[in-house]
Amino acid sequence: MLVLSLDTTTRFGSVALVEGKKLLAEINYLSPSSHSRQVFEALEALFKITGKKISEVDGLAVAAGPGSFTGIRIGLSLVKSLSLASGRLVAAVSALTALARKLLWPGVKIIAPAIDARKGEIFACLYQVEKSELQEVVPAGAYEPEKFLAMISAEHPIYFIGTGVDVYLPLIKTKLGEQAVITGTSYYLAAEIGRLGEVVLAQGKGLKPEEVEPIYYRPSQAEEKKTEQVQR
Repeated sequence: MLVLSLDTTTRFGSVALVEGKKLLAEINYLSPSSHSRQVFEALEALFKITGKKISEVDGLAVAAGPGSFTGIRIGLSLVKSLSLASGRLVAAVSALTALARKLLWPGVKIIAPAIDARKGEIFACLYQVEKSELQEVVPAGAYEPEKFLAMISAEHPIYFIGTGVDVYLPLIKTKLGEQAVITGTSYYLAAEIGRLGEVVLAQGKGLKPEEVEPIYYRPSQAEEKKTEQVQR
């Protein structure tokens, strides 16, 4: 199954083609703003490099969040348009799960993906690794960093990854000391999104474009303003 995947949830944008869980190519870029131009250029380069055509794609996969609200909307709008045009189904994947899968290495038992949510929060969860599978032990959500870290036992080394780690590294080190492991692994996710999406699509759980929903974990700024106006 040939899967086209994309991630625009953070400034680390990426697109990829995955087939049989094998990565054919991944195009990465840093977006200083909204992804609106870069993601289309990345897609064009992806098909040029691989020699594939959009008509050959069997399914689509997208990082549905959490992350930047603007980035999520751009990614979902694009994948929905591609789905409508091609008739291909969509696998909506969590960016936190994709981040964690980048650290499924021998000996790793606890993984904490964290994405900067701004406003003094992170989007995060905690996974325990069981037979190379991720078991969620702290549910995904929007957390104040101190409260999230307070839920983590330092019995085993905790492997952290994500933009939230960059922002709150001093706090993480203060709370967990040497048990906090920072690997320097990249945050580009399209390859992982594609592999996860391929499994979802193979299980017959692909979504029609109108069924694809964002993963936010908290209201967007626009939704907060609307709520405030209603309450007034």
